[in-house]
Amino acid sequence: MKVYINDQWFDGNVQISVTDRGFMYGEGVYESLRTYTKKVFAPYQHYVRFKRSAEIMHLPFHLNFERFRDILYEGIDDIEQDCTIRVMLTAGDGKKTNFLVYILELQAPDEDLYTYGVNIGISRFRKIPRVSIPPTLKTNSQAHLRLARHEKAEFYEVIFLSHEGFVAEGSISNIFLVENGIVVTPSLETGILDGITRNVVIELARSLGIVVEERRIDVDELFNCSEIFLTRTSAEIIPVRRIENRVLFESEPGGLTSLLMENFRPYIFSDQSLW
Repeated sequence: MKVYINDQWFDGNVQISVTDRGFMYGEGVYESLRTYTKKVFAPYQHYVRFKRSAEIMHLPFHLNFERFRDILYEGIDDIEQDCTIRVMLTAGDGKKTNFLVYILELQAPDEDLYTYGVNIGISRFRKIPRVSIPPTLKTNSQAHLRLARHEKAEFYEVIFLSHEGFVAEGSISNIFLVENGIVVTPSLETGILDGITRNVVIELARSLGIVVEERRIDVDELFNCSEIFLTRTSAEIIPVRRIENRVLFESEPGGLTSLLMENFRPYIFSDQSLW
């Protein structure tokens, strides 16, 4: 593992003070990126979201995009395989922040999951209302995610409902469903994170002539739709085989899910704004 902290790269582990407020109180923000053949996927989009989170948390962050991108490429320069890049900014000692980047083996699912799909459940825990924590904030403090994953440990992913009871998002992914040939996903007004891969998939679907609706989704729709899939940066598009006790497919993912999966990489590689 390679680690960058406050202007210097290290091979292996580094030491962070136990009094760092990111460690003690979860006062920090982060982003997770990935690479494709030594190219960082959507670095600008991740930078904008990272900076936005820092501003929400009142954490000073002065790197411009060009320097941010250069640091990422410094970290992957001698790494041939695809990898995960984690970027973090903590409150440090309360006076000076700590900026960290670390490079990991790609955190992606087994290839079999793209063929056989995953099982997901619905959490009894709700999304934190936006009046308490803005959904656009990616913060280190994620106790509710740990509680939800522990409760539904037998599932690949757990889906949160909003505090109003609408389908929101997973603990590590955005959710889509297919109804009558239309791709539907929770709207930002539901109180979800504006996932970067979520946005790409919406644009991809529309480029293929598929109608996409962003709206509030009732829980019942998850048990009456024809297809469900998840999106996240490290995993792209993951088909859902079963939600709770309802099986969506036995042999292979549904038609629109498969179509989007097949076209995802050609689409992102052709879009220069993502590189």
